[in-house]
Amino acid sequence: MKKVSASEPKTLDAFFDSIETRLKKGHWKDCPLPLFRGHSNFEYELLPTLHRAYKKTKKDIWTLENNLYCDFRSMVGPRVRFNSSWETVFAMRHEGVPTRLLDWTENIGMALFFALNSSTFNKPHIWVLNPYKLNKREPITKGALANPEEDLGDYQATYGSYCIKKVRLHKLPIAVYPNRTNERLFAQKGWFTIHGTDERRMEVTCRGALEKIEIPEKLIPKLKVLITYFGVNSYSVYPDFKGLCDFLKETYGY
Repeated sequence: MKKVSASEPKTLDAFFDSIETRLKKGHWKDCPLPLFRGHSNFEYELLPTLHRAYKKTKKDIWTLENNLYCDFRSMVGPRVRFNSSWETVFAMRHEGVPTRLLDWTENIGMALFFALNSSTFNKPHIWVLNPYKLNKREPITKGALANPEEDLGDYQATYGSYCIKKVRLHKLPIAVYPNRTNERLFAQKGWFTIHGTDERRMEVTCRGALEKIEIPEKLIPKLKVLITYFGVNSYSVYPDFKGLCDFLKETYGY
């Protein structure tokens, strides 16, 4: 049986009060827009799928990234028109193609949905990120939230060329404020962090800008009901046919 910590919140009010208390002190005190990410399993790391799926040399990763980008852009055909290279890679990320992007949201309800939308749990939790403190460490952003087109240039020209043209690339992850032209990105109030040349997980490279909040096991059923009341469900998170079908199956207990 799991041993419950004496300090573990035992009610929903206590749980949210503990989060609010944390976000009013320390390195969160002057953060007007914390970002959240939910994990259903304690083993999940803050690593983009590109680095999770392909842990080899920088050139191997760059080759995979470049090939995936070029093939996606070409093979998507005339069905979708992207206005920029960034719109392309944002769409890739939300369709499950490995990228150097990691998803975040400004909506804690969304983060709780991803942490709890699982048939099995293993110490579910949410991560909270201070994007301003994160970006202060990179000269390219100096603490500001990065506008990808203006601050980082064309995605393919930068990240698709750094291994062969010696393009100068930021080392540490930075927080990116995307144009939410993608339906899922808009629905999920999405943000991204984008990894640079340092391929280690953010738990190691971003200490001081991150905080992990454990979700008490006894509160999981109540939290799942609460986020449903807030209108966060499979269809609001994934506003497409699959999301609708999943929502209907969940609603009618299929």
